[in-house]
Amino acid sequence: MVYKTFDLCEKENWHKYLDQSIRKDIYFTPEYLEVYERNGDGKAQLFIYEDGQDFVYYPFLLRGLNDLKFAEDVKRKYGDLYDITTPYGYGGPITNTKDEIRKQQLFRQFEASFRSYCYQKNIITEFVRFHPLIRNDQDYKDIESTLNRHTVYVDLSLDLEDIWANYDNKNRNRLRKAKTNEYFSMVHRSPSELENFMNLYYKTMDKKNAYEYYYFQRSFFENNVELLQNHLELIEVVMGDKVIMSCFFMHYGEFIHYQLLGSDEEYLKYAPNNFLIHYVVEWAKSKGKKILHLGGGYAGDSDTLYRFKKRFNKYGDLPFYIGKRIRNEEIYHELIKNLPVAGDYFPMYRHPDLALQNLLSNQ
Repeated sequence: MVYKTFDLCEKENWHKYLDQSIRKDIYFTPEYLEVYERNGDGKAQLFIYEDGQDFVYYPFLLRGLNDLKFAEDVKRKYGDLYDITTPYGYGGPITNTKDEIRKQQLFRQFEASFRSYCYQKNIITEFVRFHPLIRNDQDYKDIESTLNRHTVYVDLSLDLEDIWANYDNKNRNRLRKAKTNEYFSMVHRSPSELENFMNLYYKTMDKKNAYEYYYFQRSFFENNVELLQNHLELIEVVMGDKVIMSCFFMHYGEFIHYQLLGSDEEYLKYAPNNFLIHYVVEWAKSKGKKILHLGGGYAGDSDTLYRFKKRFNKYGDLPFYIGKRIRNEEIYHELIKNLPVAGDYFPMYRHPDLALQNLLSNQ
């Protein structure tokens, strides 16, 4: 099976194919994957399967297993080992093909070609975070897809009156109160002005007892600003002369995403986040965006963050699927057979408890 692969030295090839894809988003750009390559999450790769004028475009992060202490014996036996994942956010394969029958045929060909690639490259597992707006989980059948949670969107193609009608009553009341009392002003900052955002972001991570991974270093945010450039909007909520909330929104084509936020907990009783999102609804609609994607909850469909986002569209649920595939059963089971962890974490050899043990053993 014939395929092509590109790394970040060949960004022009990524964009050549991406520009032809039917539905696309910032998560599929080489610049977005480069942020995570620089963050140490793997090497950005683009896999292209092409048949005539039709193609499947699949970007991912290729991760080596050689730094896993417990994998040394298996590596000596089989050589260098790898796995692949989509970066934080969304991804998976997309295509330039509109016709549904042709698309199904093309994906079957792509899947056979990708299996061959994974075998040749000693890729052990594959993990995909599918895109809930594009729904490419419906196209990629060669992987086990499961519903992870729901995300929430606001349909900006509607009239503002209809968008407002889809808010729940409590949200509308809080917005009216904030507007009447003139609590807030909204400020668009240059994305490079990171100080307010970073201070508030780390406070928010502390409050949420977030996983260590999400305590991104300053370089991570600087890389976002450098690489994503005009696709980022930094908006702050100011109360009096104090910045109480700072949020990055990421936009590309018809989509805008509520990405990373920091807030001062003392002021949350005034509903600055409600006001911020409503402001962005109106601002993004005026810029011609069609969908504001708010994402989902921290842990699923029952936590407070998910319920908060639902206040902006009672009918705005989108299913978010993840895909898992063991590409080499023999090696995978050799890797995990004696691991001191349990549960359904995937892949098991990257369980967070093992990552901590591996870090300590390398010190």
